[in-house]
Amino acid sequence: MSFQTQVNLTPAPAQAGDFASSNPRVSVLAGEGGLIAGSGGVIVGNFAWNNNGVVQSYGTAPNSPDGIVHREMQALIQTYLAESGNNIPQGFPVNLFNEGDFWVKNNSASATTMNEFVYARYSDGAVFFGSTPTGATVTGSIGATFTASAGTPTTQLVVTAVTGLISIGDTVSGTGITAGTTIVSQASGTTGGAGTYNLSAANTCSAATVTSFGNVLNVTAVSSGTLAIGDPVTGTGIPASANISGIITGTNGIGVYTLDVAATAYAASTTVTAVGGVVTSWKAKSVANAGELVKISTWG
Repeated sequence: MSFQTQVNLTPAPAQAGDFASSNPRVSVLAGEGGLIAGSGGVIVGNFAWNNNGVVQSYGTAPNSPDGIVHREMQALIQTYLAESGNNIPQGFPVNLFNEGDFWVKNNSASATTMNEFVYARYSDGAVFFGSTPTGATVTGSIGATFTASAGTPTTQLVVTAVTGLISIGDTVSGTGITAGTTIVSQASGTTGGAGTYNLSAANTCSAATVTSFGNVLNVTAVSSGTLAIGDPVTGTGIPASANISGIITGTNGIGVYTLDVAATAYAASTTVTAVGGVVTSWKAKSVANAGELVKISTWG
């Protein structure tokens, strides 16, 4: 607990995740064993998604969240020297409500208005009002195109003149490459670039043009917004219904990300758009400026 630094004339009405009334409220049916927090924990006061009893603070399009995470003093301060925390650690019990009246934080840039629809951000379940949360527009590619020749042994591939990023697990295609061959490991060279790679099958390449492709998205520029786990992404060559499932390098901008759907061909550098969030059945029941607490309800 940190030292008190200010005194408010009017006490705060609540904290995010608190009940906002004594009206009826409905818990998500948990089944045997109840609901527990998934990987990365669950954020109190945000929307969350239930995956067979495992609750996550991120979701994927077009799925709406299953409910609001109620504040029951189960969150812990998990960051060293931090003064507060509202994340329920992985494996801890979670109480998720899909109906009722709750206090949440207004993450929109403007004030709320009565009865406007509530939106959930896919990346962390944060609450927005009036319109879909802004996603991101970036420049990215999947896989690489390069010049390659068989190495010694022939299960190796010597690669030069690389455009894009070669990743372990990528499928490779080209003259002299057996269909379905994948990259097992990199033996030498620049990571993801020119060098020698070990393949899952022998090859007969000779200065051939070869492509690689898989489920790794290489983001080289950001026009707007940020990327996060759970964001649905679209673009030329991007697999249909693909969502960001992990971050290999970077901090939600330029970097390397994994997708939950693998590409079937090399996708050259293109504009990639991430969807920000989804509308819910909840509505605003009070007026609050950006960053302030606001009441939301499913009761009309």
